[in-house]
Amino acid sequence: RLQMGGCRKKCLSILKTLRDRHLELPGQPLNNYHMKTLVSYECEKHPRESDWDESCLGDRLNGILLQLISCLQCRRCPHYFLPNLDLFQGKPHSALENAAKQTWRLAREILTNPKSLEKL
Repeated sequence: RLQMGGCRKKCLSILKTLRDRHLELPGQPLNNYHMKTLVSYECEKHPRESDWDESCLGDRLNGILLQLISCLQCRRCPHYFLPNLDLFQGKPHSALENAAKQTWRLAREILTNPKSLEKL
């Protein structure tokens, strides 16, 4: 089970809010489970508790958004526990491509203007 201490839970909450408020995604190609999966992979990349201090929240969010863009562009999001299972299977390529473009726009805004998270 994913340990949701540190800023993990906050990170997941922000990702869901960003998706719901700032990405117009017809066909709903991204659901909560996709977000949880990406947070799980980020936890694996950054296993130390100090990696999830509040001061690292921006770095973790950026890492997850970049991983999400990569998954969307490759049209593949491996299930965390069953990596051969693709969570994007059956999703229209056009919906994934649109989501990748919008997520990149959002990530670029956050990367170039760290204060933008406060406005989002």
